[in-house]
Amino acid sequence: MANWRPVRIIDVLEEMEDRKVVLPVVQRDLVWKEEQIELLFDTLLRGDSFGGIMTIKDYRGKPPLFDFRKFINYYQENGIFTSPYHDNLSHDIFYVVDGQQRLSAFYIGLTGSYNNKNLYFDLLGEYDHKNFNFKFALNKSELKNEIDNFDGSNKNKTFWISVIDLLYRFKDDGHDVEIVRNNIFSDFISEIDTDEKKRLVSGNLTRFQQEIFISPNIGLCEVSINRNIDENENKQNIVELFRRLNQGGTKLDGLELMASKLKGFDSHNEIFLKKMKNEFSDIGFHQDEIMKLVFILQGDHKKDISNISKHDSDFILDHENRILSSLLATRKFLEKSKLYQFYNELSPSIIPLYFISYHVFHQDISNDDVENYFETPETNKNYPLISNWIKLSLLSKVFRRRGAGWTAYTTGIRNILEVMGNNKKKDFPKSALFSMYKNHPIDFYETVEDKWEYLNFVDFDFVMYLIYDLPRNFRKNDIDHIHPKSILEQKGIFWERINSIANYQLLDYKNNRGTKNASELEDWIKSFVVDIPNYIKFHLIPAKQEYWNTNNYLDFLDERKKMIIEKIKENIS
Repeated sequence: MANWRPVRIIDVLEEMEDRKVVLPVVQRDLVWKEEQIELLFDTLLRGDSFGGIMTIKDYRGKPPLFDFRKFINYYQENGIFTSPYHDNLSHDIFYVVDGQQRLSAFYIGLTGSYNNKNLYFDLLGEYDHKNFNFKFALNKSELKNEIDNFDGSNKNKTFWISVIDLLYRFKDDGHDVEIVRNNIFSDFISEIDTDEKKRLVSGNLTRFQQEIFISPNIGLCEVSINRNIDENENKQNIVELFRRLNQGGTKLDGLELMASKLKGFDSHNEIFLKKMKNEFSDIGFHQDEIMKLVFILQGDHKKDISNISKHDSDFILDHENRILSSLLATRKFLEKSKLYQFYNELSPSIIPLYFISYHVFHQDISNDDVENYFETPETNKNYPLISNWIKLSLLSKVFRRRGAGWTAYTTGIRNILEVMGNNKKKDFPKSALFSMYKNHPIDFYETVEDKWEYLNFVDFDFVMYLIYDLPRNFRKNDIDHIHPKSILEQKGIFWERINSIANYQLLDYKNNRGTKNASELEDWIKSFVVDIPNYIKFHLIPAKQEYWNTNNYLDFLDERKKMIIEKIKENIS
Protein backbone atom coordinates (compact mmCIF):
# COMPACT_ATOMS: atom_id res chain seq x y z
CA MET A 1 0.00 0.00 0.00
CA ALA A 2 1.21 3.52 -0.80
CA ASN A 3 0.55 6.65 1.30
CA TRP A 4 1.29 10.20 0.20
CA ARG A 5 2.67 12.60 2.79
CA PRO A 6 3.11 16.34 2.00
CA VAL A 7 6.18 17.80 3.70
CA ARG A 8 8.01 21.10 3.81
CA ILE A 9 11.57 21.40 2.49
CA ILE A 10 12.83 22.11 6.03
CA ASP A 11 11.12 18.93 7.31
CA VAL A 12 12.68 16.63 4.74
CA LEU A 13 16.10 18.21 5.39
CA GLU A 14 15.79 17.30 9.06
CA GLU A 15 14.69 13.76 8.20
CA MET A 16 17.70 13.38 5.89
CA GLU A 17 19.99 14.70 8.64
CA ASP A 18 18.50 12.26 11.19
CA ARG A 19 18.93 9.27 8.84
CA LYS A 20 15.19 8.75 8.45
CA VAL A 21 15.13 9.49 4.70
CA VAL A 22 18.10 7.53 3.35
CA LEU A 23 19.73 6.14 0.20
CA PRO A 24 19.68 2.36 -0.32
CA VAL A 25 22.82 0.86 -1.82
CA VAL A 26 20.97 0.16 -5.05
CA GLN A 27 21.10 3.89 -5.78
CA ARG A 28 23.90 5.35 -7.87
CA ASP A 29 26.00 8.40 -6.99
CA LEU A 30 24.91 11.97 -7.52
CA VAL A 31 24.99 12.78 -11.24
CA TRP A 32 23.45 16.24 -11.29
CA LYS A 33 25.75 19.14 -12.15
CA GLU A 34 25.79 22.64 -10.65
CA GLU A 35 23.48 24.04 -13.33
CA GLN A 36 20.78 21.43 -12.62
CA ILE A 37 20.82 22.22 -8.90
CA GLU A 38 20.63 25.96 -9.61
CA LEU A 39 17.68 25.35 -11.94
CA LEU A 40 15.86 23.27 -9.29
CA PHE A 41 16.04 26.16 -6.81
CA ASP A 42 14.71 28.51 -9.48
CA THR A 43 11.85 26.06 -10.08
CA LEU A 44 11.15 25.89 -6.33
CA LEU A 45 10.90 29.65 -5.85
CA ARG A 46 8.75 30.02 -8.97
CA GLY A 47 6.25 27.70 -7.28
CA ASP A 48 6.41 25.21 -10.15
CA SER A 49 6.05 21.46 -9.71
CA PHE A 50 9.17 19.31 -9.60
CA GLY A 51 7.59 15.89 -9.12
CA GLY A 52 6.96 13.53 -6.22
CA ILE A 53 9.49 11.49 -4.24
CA MET A 54 9.02 7.70 -4.08
CA THR A 55 10.19 5.96 -0.89
CA ILE A 56 10.04 2.45 0.59
CA LYS A 57 9.31 2.27 4.31
CA ASP A 58 11.32 -0.15 6.47
CA TYR A 59 10.63 -0.78 10.15
CA ARG A 60 12.63 -0.33 13.35
CA GLY A 61 13.85 -3.23 15.44
CA LYS A 62 15.05 -5.37 12.50
CA PRO A 63 18.06 -5.47 10.18
CA PRO A 64 17.40 -3.18 7.19
CA LEU A 65 16.29 -4.87 4.00
CA PHE A 66 19.00 -2.89 2.18
CA ASP A 67 22.22 -1.51 3.52
CA PHE A 68 21.93 2.25 3.22
CA ARG A 69 23.79 5.52 3.65
CA LYS A 70 22.98 9.03 4.68
CA PHE A 71 22.55 11.69 1.99
CA ILE A 72 25.73 13.66 1.30
CA ASN A 73 25.52 17.44 1.66
CA TYR A 74 29.22 18.19 1.12
CA TYR A 75 29.64 16.70 -2.33
CA GLN A 76 33.11 16.21 -3.76
CA GLU A 77 33.59 14.63 -7.18
CA ASN A 78 35.57 11.38 -6.73
CA GLY A 79 35.31 11.98 -3.00
CA ILE A 80 35.80 9.54 -0.13
CA PHE A 81 33.51 6.53 -0.22
CA THR A 82 31.36 6.19 2.92
CA SER A 83 30.48 2.73 4.21
CA PRO A 84 26.77 1.90 4.35
CA TYR A 85 24.79 1.26 7.55
CA HIS A 86 23.54 -2.26 8.16
CA ASP A 87 22.81 -2.55 11.91
CA ASN A 88 19.34 -3.10 13.35
CA LEU A 89 17.12 -0.08 12.84
CA SER A 90 16.47 2.16 15.87
CA HIS A 91 13.65 3.93 14.03
CA ASP A 92 11.57 3.59 10.86
CA ILE A 93 13.41 4.65 7.72
CA PHE A 94 12.43 5.54 4.18
CA TYR A 95 14.60 4.34 1.26
CA VAL A 96 14.49 6.84 -1.62
CA VAL A 97 14.03 4.92 -4.87
CA ASP A 98 12.99 7.87 -7.04
CA GLY A 99 13.96 11.48 -6.35
CA GLN A 100 17.53 11.07 -5.10
CA GLN A 101 18.94 13.78 -7.39
CA ARG A 102 16.31 16.35 -6.33
CA LEU A 103 16.64 15.68 -2.60
CA SER A 104 20.44 15.68 -2.87
CA ALA A 105 20.26 19.00 -4.70
CA PHE A 106 18.19 20.60 -1.91
CA TYR A 107 20.45 19.15 0.80
CA ILE A 108 23.64 20.35 -0.89
CA GLY A 109 22.30 23.79 -1.82
CA LEU A 110 20.79 24.56 1.59
CA THR A 111 23.30 22.97 3.96
CA GLY A 112 26.52 22.03 2.14
CA SER A 113 28.66 22.55 -0.94
CA TYR A 114 29.34 21.17 -4.42
CA ASN A 115 33.06 20.67 -5.12
CA ASN A 116 33.78 23.24 -2.35
CA LYS A 117 31.40 25.78 -3.91
CA ASN A 118 28.45 27.23 -1.98
CA LEU A 119 25.12 28.13 -3.54
CA TYR A 120 24.35 31.88 -3.62
CA PHE A 121 20.98 33.61 -4.05
CA ASP A 122 20.61 37.10 -5.56
CA LEU A 123 18.30 39.06 -3.23
CA LEU A 124 17.88 41.75 -5.89
CA GLY A 125 16.34 39.31 -8.36
CA GLU A 126 13.05 40.42 -9.96
CA TYR A 127 10.78 38.13 -7.94
CA ASP A 128 7.66 39.79 -9.39
CA HIS A 129 8.82 38.59 -12.84
CA LYS A 130 9.88 35.18 -11.44
CA ASN A 131 13.46 36.07 -12.35
CA PHE A 132 15.37 34.24 -9.58
CA ASN A 133 19.13 33.95 -9.73
CA PHE A 134 21.08 31.13 -8.08
CA LYS A 135 24.77 30.42 -8.65
CA PHE A 136 27.48 28.19 -7.18
CA ALA A 137 30.78 29.91 -6.38
CA LEU A 138 33.83 29.45 -4.17
CA ASN A 139 33.22 32.92 -2.73
CA LYS A 140 31.06 35.97 -3.31
CA SER A 141 33.78 37.84 -5.19
CA GLU A 142 33.46 35.37 -8.11
CA LEU A 143 29.88 36.38 -8.82
CA LYS A 144 28.76 39.06 -11.27
CA ASN A 145 27.88 42.52 -10.01
CA GLU A 146 25.32 42.93 -12.80
CA ILE A 147 23.18 40.45 -14.74
CA ASP A 148 20.44 40.66 -17.37
CA ASN A 149 16.97 41.62 -16.25
CA PHE A 150 13.95 39.39 -16.87
CA ASP A 151 13.57 40.19 -20.59
CA GLY A 152 17.26 40.82 -21.39
CA SER A 153 16.67 44.48 -22.18
CA ASN A 154 18.78 45.87 -19.36
CA LYS A 155 21.32 45.07 -16.64
CA ASN A 156 20.41 44.87 -12.96
CA LYS A 157 22.65 45.16 -9.91
CA THR A 158 23.03 42.00 -7.81
CA PHE A 159 23.19 41.34 -4.08
CA TRP A 160 24.38 37.79 -3.49
CA ILE A 161 23.97 35.97 -0.18
CA SER A 162 24.97 32.43 0.69
CA VAL A 163 21.92 30.14 0.81
CA ILE A 164 23.40 28.41 3.88
CA ASP A 165 23.71 31.79 5.63
CA LEU A 166 20.15 32.63 4.68
CA LEU A 167 18.82 29.28 5.94
CA TYR A 168 20.47 29.68 9.32
CA ARG A 169 19.31 33.30 9.67
CA PHE A 170 15.73 32.03 9.31
CA LYS A 171 16.28 29.12 11.68
CA ASP A 172 17.91 31.32 14.32
CA ASP A 173 15.13 33.92 14.07
CA GLY A 174 12.25 31.47 14.30
CA HIS A 175 11.48 31.46 10.56
CA ASP A 176 10.31 35.08 10.90
CA VAL A 177 10.79 36.95 7.63
CA GLU A 178 10.48 40.39 9.23
CA ILE A 179 13.30 39.76 11.69
CA VAL A 180 15.54 38.31 8.97
CA ARG A 181 14.75 41.23 6.65
CA ASN A 182 15.52 43.86 9.29
CA ASN A 183 18.76 42.13 10.25
CA ILE A 184 19.86 41.97 6.61
CA PHE A 185 19.00 45.64 6.15
CA SER A 186 21.15 46.42 9.19
CA ASP A 187 24.05 44.12 8.27
CA PHE A 188 24.23 45.31 4.67
CA ILE A 189 23.08 48.92 5.00
CA SER A 190 25.66 50.21 2.48
CA GLU A 191 24.54 47.72 -0.19
CA ILE A 192 20.78 47.96 0.30
CA ASP A 193 20.56 51.73 0.09
CA THR A 194 17.37 52.45 -1.88
CA ASP A 195 13.67 51.75 -1.42
CA GLU A 196 13.62 49.69 -4.64
CA LYS A 197 16.43 47.45 -3.37
CA LYS A 198 14.61 47.04 -0.04
CA ARG A 199 11.46 46.08 -1.94
CA LEU A 200 13.29 43.43 -3.97
CA VAL A 201 15.11 42.01 -0.93
CA SER A 202 11.82 41.81 1.01
CA GLY A 203 10.06 40.05 -1.86
CA ASN A 204 12.83 37.48 -2.37
CA LEU A 205 13.10 36.78 1.37
CA THR A 206 9.33 36.25 1.56
CA ARG A 207 9.43 33.85 -1.38
CA PHE A 208 12.37 31.96 0.18
CA GLN A 209 10.57 31.70 3.53
CA GLN A 210 7.37 30.54 1.86
CA GLU A 211 8.94 27.75 -0.24
CA ILE A 212 11.41 26.45 2.36
CA PHE A 213 9.58 26.86 5.68
CA ILE A 214 5.84 27.16 5.02
CA SER A 215 4.60 25.36 1.89
CA PRO A 216 4.37 21.55 2.02
CA ASN A 217 5.65 21.37 -1.55
CA ILE A 218 7.32 17.96 -1.50
CA GLY A 219 5.10 14.92 -1.87
CA LEU A 220 6.64 11.80 -0.29
CA CYS A 221 5.06 8.54 -1.40
CA GLU A 222 5.60 5.85 1.24
CA VAL A 223 5.34 2.23 0.08
CA SER A 224 5.50 -0.36 2.86
CA ILE A 225 7.64 -3.50 2.68
CA ASN A 226 5.88 -6.83 2.94
CA ARG A 227 8.12 -8.64 5.41
CA ASN A 228 6.13 -11.86 5.00
CA ILE A 229 7.76 -12.73 1.66
CA ASP A 230 11.30 -13.97 0.97
CA GLU A 231 14.00 -11.33 1.59
CA ASN A 232 15.70 -11.75 -1.80
CA GLU A 233 12.33 -11.59 -3.56
CA ASN A 234 11.56 -8.41 -1.63
CA LYS A 235 14.88 -6.89 -2.67
CA GLN A 236 14.43 -7.69 -6.33
CA ASN A 237 10.85 -6.41 -6.30
CA ILE A 238 12.15 -3.07 -5.06
CA VAL A 239 14.95 -3.03 -7.63
CA GLU A 240 12.35 -3.73 -10.32
CA LEU A 241 10.27 -0.81 -8.99
CA PHE A 242 13.45 1.31 -9.11
CA ARG A 243 13.95 0.27 -12.74
CA ARG A 244 10.39 1.12 -13.76
CA LEU A 245 10.41 4.47 -11.98
CA ASN A 246 13.63 5.27 -13.79
CA GLN A 247 11.87 5.41 -17.15
CA GLY A 248 11.51 9.15 -16.45
CA GLY A 249 13.79 11.68 -14.80
CA THR A 250 17.57 11.37 -15.02
CA LYS A 251 17.74 7.96 -16.63
CA LEU A 252 20.15 5.20 -15.74
CA ASP A 253 21.42 3.16 -18.63
CA GLY A 254 21.17 -0.63 -18.72
CA LEU A 255 24.47 -1.31 -16.99
CA GLU A 256 23.70 1.17 -14.21
CA LEU A 257 20.43 -0.64 -13.57
CA MET A 258 22.28 -3.95 -13.59
CA ALA A 259 24.71 -2.54 -11.04
CA SER A 260 21.75 -1.53 -8.87
CA LYS A 261 20.38 -5.05 -9.06
CA LEU A 262 23.77 -6.51 -8.10
CA LYS A 263 24.01 -4.17 -5.10
CA GLY A 264 20.58 -5.38 -4.07
CA PHE A 265 21.96 -8.91 -3.57
CA ASP A 266 24.88 -7.76 -1.43
CA SER A 267 26.01 -4.24 -0.51
CA HIS A 268 29.65 -5.33 -0.82
CA ASN A 269 29.14 -5.30 -4.59
CA GLU A 270 28.85 -1.52 -4.39
CA ILE A 271 32.20 -1.34 -2.58
CA PHE A 272 33.70 -3.66 -5.20
CA LEU A 273 32.50 -1.57 -8.15
CA LYS A 274 33.71 1.70 -6.62
CA LYS A 275 37.05 0.20 -5.64
CA MET A 276 37.65 -1.17 -9.14
CA LYS A 277 36.56 2.08 -10.80
CA ASN A 278 38.90 4.14 -8.60
CA GLU A 279 41.78 1.74 -9.23
CA PHE A 280 41.45 1.20 -12.98
CA SER A 281 39.74 4.24 -14.51
CA ASP A 282 43.19 5.26 -15.78
CA ILE A 283 42.98 2.46 -18.37
CA GLY A 284 39.31 2.89 -19.18
CA PHE A 285 37.61 0.66 -16.59
CA HIS A 286 34.71 2.58 -15.08
CA GLN A 287 31.62 1.00 -13.53
CA ASP A 288 30.10 -0.11 -16.85
CA GLU A 289 33.33 -1.72 -18.02
CA ILE A 290 33.85 -3.48 -14.68
CA MET A 291 30.32 -4.85 -14.91
CA LYS A 292 30.90 -6.06 -18.47
CA LEU A 293 34.18 -7.69 -17.45
CA VAL A 294 32.45 -9.61 -14.64
CA PHE A 295 29.99 -11.07 -17.15
CA ILE A 296 32.68 -11.86 -19.74
CA LEU A 297 34.80 -13.62 -17.13
CA GLN A 298 31.80 -15.90 -16.57
CA GLY A 299 31.54 -16.51 -20.33
CA ASP A 300 28.39 -14.42 -20.84
CA HIS A 301 28.68 -11.56 -23.34
CA LYS A 302 24.98 -10.64 -23.54
CA LYS A 303 23.83 -10.44 -19.92
CA ASP A 304 20.99 -7.97 -19.29
CA ILE A 305 19.03 -6.84 -16.25
CA SER A 306 16.36 -9.48 -16.67
CA ASN A 307 18.80 -12.33 -16.01
CA ILE A 308 21.09 -10.80 -13.37
CA SER A 309 21.04 -13.31 -10.54
CA LYS A 310 22.55 -14.05 -7.15
CA HIS A 311 25.06 -16.19 -9.03
CA ASP A 312 26.61 -13.01 -10.46
CA SER A 313 26.83 -11.49 -7.00
CA ASP A 314 28.39 -14.67 -5.61
CA PHE A 315 30.91 -14.70 -8.47
CA ILE A 316 32.13 -11.25 -7.42
CA LEU A 317 32.30 -12.17 -3.74
CA ASP A 318 34.14 -15.44 -4.47
CA HIS A 319 36.61 -14.02 -7.01
CA GLU A 320 37.10 -10.36 -6.06
CA ASN A 321 40.84 -10.69 -5.40
CA ARG A 322 41.45 -12.62 -8.61
CA ILE A 323 39.53 -10.04 -10.67
CA LEU A 324 41.61 -7.30 -9.07
CA SER A 325 44.84 -9.17 -9.77
CA SER A 326 43.92 -9.88 -13.39
CA LEU A 327 43.34 -6.16 -13.96
CA LEU A 328 46.61 -5.29 -12.24
CA ALA A 329 48.31 -7.74 -14.62
CA THR A 330 46.52 -6.11 -17.56
CA ARG A 331 47.81 -2.69 -16.56
CA LYS A 332 51.34 -4.09 -16.21
CA PHE A 333 51.00 -5.54 -19.71
CA LEU A 334 50.07 -2.10 -21.07
CA GLU A 335 53.07 -0.56 -19.35
CA LYS A 336 55.44 -3.24 -20.61
CA SER A 337 54.11 -3.05 -24.18
CA LYS A 338 54.23 0.78 -24.13
CA LEU A 339 50.49 0.97 -24.66
CA TYR A 340 49.65 2.50 -21.29
CA GLN A 341 49.72 6.10 -22.53
CA PHE A 342 47.60 5.13 -25.53
CA TYR A 343 44.87 3.81 -23.22
CA ASN A 344 45.32 6.46 -20.57
CA GLU A 345 45.11 9.46 -22.91
CA LEU A 346 43.26 8.43 -26.10
CA SER A 347 40.65 6.06 -24.61
CA PRO A 348 40.53 3.52 -27.46
CA SER A 349 38.31 0.43 -27.43
CA ILE A 350 38.30 -1.43 -24.11
CA ILE A 351 37.51 -4.76 -25.83
CA PRO A 352 41.07 -6.18 -26.00
CA LEU A 353 41.63 -5.40 -22.31
CA TYR A 354 38.60 -7.53 -21.41
CA PHE A 355 40.29 -10.50 -23.03
CA ILE A 356 43.78 -9.92 -21.67
CA SER A 357 42.16 -9.95 -18.22
CA TYR A 358 40.09 -12.99 -19.22
CA HIS A 359 43.20 -14.90 -20.31
CA VAL A 360 45.09 -14.14 -17.10
CA PHE A 361 42.04 -14.78 -14.86
CA HIS A 362 41.52 -18.29 -16.29
CA GLN A 363 45.12 -19.48 -16.12
CA ASP A 364 45.84 -22.44 -13.88
CA ILE A 365 47.95 -20.46 -11.42
CA SER A 366 47.52 -19.41 -7.82
CA ASN A 367 45.90 -16.11 -6.87
CA ASP A 368 49.28 -14.87 -5.67
CA ASP A 369 50.79 -15.30 -9.14
CA VAL A 370 48.06 -13.61 -11.20
CA GLU A 371 49.20 -10.02 -10.70
CA ASN A 372 52.75 -10.87 -11.81
CA TYR A 373 51.68 -12.96 -14.80
CA PHE A 374 53.76 -10.94 -17.28
CA GLU A 375 56.83 -10.88 -15.04
CA THR A 376 57.63 -14.55 -14.41
CA PRO A 377 59.53 -16.73 -16.94
CA GLU A 378 56.91 -19.50 -16.92
CA THR A 379 54.01 -17.27 -17.96
CA ASN A 380 55.83 -14.40 -19.68
CA LYS A 381 56.04 -16.50 -22.87
CA ASN A 382 52.49 -15.33 -23.56
CA TYR A 383 53.48 -11.68 -23.55
CA PRO A 384 54.72 -11.55 -27.21
CA LEU A 385 51.61 -13.44 -28.38
CA ILE A 386 49.27 -10.96 -26.71
CA SER A 387 51.35 -7.94 -27.71
CA ASN A 388 51.35 -8.99 -31.35
CA TRP A 389 47.61 -9.75 -31.26
CA ILE A 390 46.50 -6.44 -29.74
CA LYS A 391 48.78 -4.26 -31.88
CA LEU A 392 47.86 -5.90 -35.17
CA SER A 393 44.19 -5.89 -34.19
CA LEU A 394 44.37 -2.20 -33.32
CA LEU A 395 46.08 -1.45 -36.62
CA SER A 396 43.36 -3.32 -38.53
CA LYS A 397 40.60 -1.55 -36.55
CA VAL A 398 39.15 -4.88 -35.45
CA PHE A 399 37.76 -3.34 -32.25
CA ARG A 400 36.15 -0.43 -34.06
CA ARG A 401 34.66 -2.09 -37.13
CA ARG A 402 30.98 -2.14 -38.02
CA GLY A 403 29.33 -3.74 -41.02
CA ALA A 404 29.56 -6.94 -43.07
CA GLY A 405 28.15 -8.89 -40.12
CA TRP A 406 30.80 -7.67 -37.68
CA THR A 407 30.00 -5.12 -34.97
CA ALA A 408 32.86 -4.93 -32.52
CA TYR A 409 30.82 -4.64 -29.32
CA THR A 410 28.39 -7.45 -30.17
CA THR A 411 29.54 -10.02 -32.73
CA GLY A 412 33.17 -9.08 -32.10
CA ILE A 413 33.01 -9.74 -28.37
CA ARG A 414 30.96 -12.90 -28.94
CA ASN A 415 33.43 -14.39 -31.43
CA ILE A 416 36.53 -13.45 -29.44
CA LEU A 417 34.96 -14.86 -26.27
CA GLU A 418 34.19 -18.14 -28.03
CA VAL A 419 37.84 -18.55 -29.06
CA MET A 420 39.09 -17.55 -25.61
CA GLY A 421 36.62 -19.89 -23.91
CA ASN A 422 37.94 -22.82 -25.95
CA ASN A 423 41.49 -22.04 -24.81
CA LYS A 424 41.20 -21.54 -21.07
CA LYS A 425 44.35 -22.53 -19.13
CA LYS A 426 46.28 -22.68 -22.42
CA ASP A 427 48.72 -20.33 -24.11
CA PHE A 428 47.14 -17.20 -25.53
CA PRO A 429 45.32 -18.26 -28.76
CA LYS A 430 46.72 -15.63 -31.13
CA SER A 431 46.62 -17.89 -34.20
CA ALA A 432 43.07 -19.04 -33.48
CA LEU A 433 41.93 -15.43 -33.13
CA PHE A 434 43.58 -14.47 -36.41
CA SER A 435 41.91 -17.43 -38.12
CA MET A 436 38.55 -16.37 -36.70
CA TYR A 437 39.04 -12.86 -38.13
CA LYS A 438 39.72 -14.30 -41.58
CA ASN A 439 36.92 -16.85 -41.48
CA HIS A 440 34.34 -14.31 -40.40
CA PRO A 441 35.53 -12.60 -42.69
CA ILE A 442 36.78 -9.14 -41.80
CA ASP A 443 39.62 -7.20 -43.41
CA PHE A 444 42.71 -8.00 -41.41
CA TYR A 445 46.47 -7.96 -41.94
CA GLU A 446 48.38 -10.59 -39.97
CA THR A 447 51.66 -8.84 -40.79
CA VAL A 448 52.73 -5.28 -41.50
CA GLU A 449 52.67 -4.95 -45.29
CA ASP A 450 55.21 -3.04 -47.39
CA LYS A 451 52.72 -2.26 -50.11
CA TRP A 452 51.61 1.30 -50.71
CA GLU A 453 47.91 0.66 -49.95
CA TYR A 454 48.58 -0.66 -46.44
CA LEU A 455 48.69 2.79 -44.83
CA ASN A 456 45.30 3.64 -46.32
CA PHE A 457 43.83 0.71 -44.39
CA VAL A 458 45.27 1.04 -40.87
CA ASP A 459 43.95 2.96 -37.85
CA PHE A 460 45.09 6.58 -38.05
CA ASP A 461 45.28 7.30 -34.29
CA PHE A 462 47.25 4.17 -33.51
CA VAL A 463 49.72 4.76 -36.34
CA MET A 464 50.32 8.32 -35.17
CA TYR A 465 50.94 6.94 -31.68
CA LEU A 466 53.46 4.43 -33.01
CA ILE A 467 55.25 6.99 -35.20
CA TYR A 468 56.08 9.10 -32.18
CA ASP A 469 57.36 6.29 -29.99
CA LEU A 470 54.35 6.34 -27.70
CA PRO A 471 54.66 9.93 -26.41
CA ARG A 472 53.38 11.44 -23.22
CA ASN A 473 50.68 14.12 -23.46
CA PHE A 474 49.72 12.74 -26.88
CA ARG A 475 46.27 14.29 -26.76
CA LYS A 476 47.64 17.80 -26.21
CA ASN A 477 49.31 17.88 -29.60
CA ASP A 478 47.73 19.02 -32.84
CA ILE A 479 47.68 16.70 -35.83
CA ASP A 480 48.47 18.77 -38.91
CA HIS A 481 49.32 18.40 -42.59
CA ILE A 482 53.09 18.44 -43.15
CA HIS A 483 52.76 19.90 -46.63
CA PRO A 484 49.96 22.49 -46.33
CA LYS A 485 46.58 21.47 -47.67
CA SER A 486 45.94 24.90 -49.22
CA ILE A 487 49.15 24.83 -51.29
CA LEU A 488 48.60 21.23 -52.45
CA GLU A 489 45.03 22.03 -53.53
CA GLN A 490 46.31 24.92 -55.62
CA LYS A 491 48.68 22.50 -57.36
CA GLY A 492 45.82 20.14 -58.23
CA ILE A 493 46.84 17.25 -55.95
CA PHE A 494 44.00 14.76 -55.40
CA TRP A 495 42.17 14.88 -52.05
CA GLU A 496 43.11 11.32 -50.99
CA ARG A 497 46.81 12.07 -51.47
CA ILE A 498 46.65 15.40 -49.63
CA ASN A 499 45.01 13.65 -46.68
CA SER A 500 47.19 10.55 -46.75
CA ILE A 501 48.39 9.43 -43.34
CA ALA A 502 51.91 10.02 -44.67
CA ASN A 503 51.22 13.77 -44.81
CA TYR A 504 50.41 14.22 -41.11
CA GLN A 505 52.52 15.12 -38.11
CA LEU A 506 52.04 16.24 -34.53
CA LEU A 507 52.62 19.90 -33.77
CA ASP A 508 52.00 21.91 -30.64
CA TYR A 509 49.06 24.30 -30.93
CA LYS A 510 51.23 27.43 -31.03
CA ASN A 511 53.25 26.26 -34.05
CA ASN A 512 50.28 24.74 -35.85
CA ARG A 513 48.19 27.90 -35.66
CA GLY A 514 51.15 30.28 -35.79
CA THR A 515 54.50 29.99 -37.57
CA LYS A 516 53.64 26.76 -39.42
CA ASN A 517 50.22 27.90 -40.62
CA ALA A 518 50.00 27.32 -44.44
CA SER A 519 53.77 27.68 -44.90
CA GLU A 520 55.82 25.72 -47.40
CA LEU A 521 57.52 22.94 -45.47
CA GLU A 522 60.90 23.94 -46.87
CA ASP A 523 60.49 27.58 -45.82
CA TRP A 524 59.23 26.72 -42.37
CA ILE A 525 62.01 24.22 -41.59
CA LYS A 526 64.76 26.58 -42.71
CA SER A 527 63.29 29.65 -41.01
CA PHE A 528 61.86 28.35 -37.73
CA VAL A 529 63.25 24.89 -36.87
CA VAL A 530 66.26 25.27 -34.57
CA ASP A 531 67.54 21.67 -34.61
CA ILE A 532 66.76 20.37 -38.10
CA PRO A 533 68.37 16.88 -37.77
CA ASN A 534 66.36 16.07 -34.62
CA TYR A 535 63.19 17.59 -36.05
CA ILE A 536 63.20 15.46 -39.21
CA LYS A 537 64.15 12.35 -37.21
CA PHE A 538 61.37 12.89 -34.67
CA HIS A 539 58.69 13.48 -37.32
CA LEU A 540 60.02 10.93 -39.83
CA ILE A 541 60.57 13.64 -42.44
CA PRO A 542 62.67 12.44 -45.44
CA ALA A 543 66.15 13.95 -45.20
CA LYS A 544 66.37 14.92 -48.89
CA GLN A 545 65.61 18.62 -48.98
CA GLU A 546 64.01 18.46 -52.43
CA TYR A 547 61.18 16.48 -50.77
CA TRP A 548 60.42 19.50 -48.58
CA ASN A 549 59.07 21.40 -51.58
CA THR A 550 55.51 20.75 -52.71
CA ASN A 551 56.72 20.41 -56.31
CA ASN A 552 58.10 17.01 -55.24
CA TYR A 553 55.16 16.12 -53.01
CA LEU A 554 54.41 12.68 -54.53
CA ASP A 555 58.02 11.58 -54.09
CA PHE A 556 57.86 12.85 -50.50
CA LEU A 557 54.70 10.81 -49.94
CA ASP A 558 56.26 7.56 -51.22
CA GLU A 559 59.40 8.00 -49.13
CA ARG A 560 57.58 8.86 -45.91
CA LYS A 561 55.22 5.90 -46.31
CA LYS A 562 58.25 3.61 -46.37
CA MET A 563 59.61 5.29 -43.24
CA ILE A 564 56.27 4.95 -41.42
CA ILE A 565 55.93 1.28 -42.31
CA GLU A 566 59.44 0.59 -40.99
CA LYS A 567 58.54 2.41 -37.77
CA ILE A 568 55.38 0.33 -37.38
CA LYS A 569 57.34 -2.88 -37.91
CA GLU A 570 59.84 -1.79 -35.29
CA ASN A 571 57.13 -1.13 -32.71
CA ILE A 572 55.09 -4.24 -33.53
CA SER A 573 58.09 -6.53 -33.23
